[in-house]
Amino acid sequence: MSVEAKDLRGNDPEELRRTVRKLEEDLFKHKLKKTTSQLENTMLIRGTRRDIARVNTVLAEKLRGAPVPAVAAPAKAEAAAAPAAEKPAKPTKASAAKAKKTAKET
Repeated sequence: MSVEAKDLRGNDPEELRRTVRKLEEDLFKHKLKKTTSQLENTMLIRGTRRDIARVNTVLAEKLRGAPVPAVAAPAKAEAAAAPAAEKPAKPTKASAAKAKKTAKET
C-alpha cells in the first residue's frame, strides 16, 4: 500500500495535501490501535510515516518548482568510485610502527 514518488509527481499540490491529511489520519488510527493492543502489524506505523514524508517531499518539490531529478544514482556511484581510486592509502598504526622499527634497526 506504499505510495511511490513517481506516481505522486503527476498530482497537483492540492491533491497531495489531501493525501497527506488522509495518511495522517491513518497514522493516528494505527497509533490508537497500537495503544489499545489491537494493531497486529506494527510496521504499518513505519510505512505510513514514510509515505507521509514521501508525499511531503514531492509537495515541496512542486511548490519550489525544482526540476525533477533524473536517475541520479549511477552518477553518484561513479563520482564516489573515482576519488577513492585516486587517493593514496593512509598508513595505519601497525604499518607506522613497523616502519619505525625497521628504520630503527638500520
